[in-house]
Amino acid sequence: MDQTLIQQSAIKLEVLLRQYAAADSEAAELLEGLKDLVFNAKIGGIKSPIDRRDIPGSWYFFEGNLRRYKDLEEAFAEFKFQITGGETPARQATLQRIAEIKAQQSKSGQ
Repeated sequence: MDQTLIQQSAIKLEVLLRQYAAADSEAAELLEGLKDLVFNAKIGGIKSPIDRRDIPGSWYFFEGNLRRYKDLEEAFAEFKFQITGGETPARQATLQRIAEIKAQQSKSGQ
């Protein structure tokens, strides 16, 4: 896990959440719900991947109003990606395989 990327993603997410929290109660709720994770990420305290199900907040983007803030949604997704393990060899292999399948489908006209 890349601690620098984890810290950067936590800081970016926190800045955006604070920005939107002033006018959006859901952003304020998410900021409160993530405060411990964000704090730990900023101080380098996340040493092993966190299970995606243990990260609060996805609901706000799928069913709540926060999906209208694309920059916040992207920051949340990046933060979640980083604290769940970031770029691992297994993920790289999966992405490579997906790219190969897409390339094959393009060639065959699907």
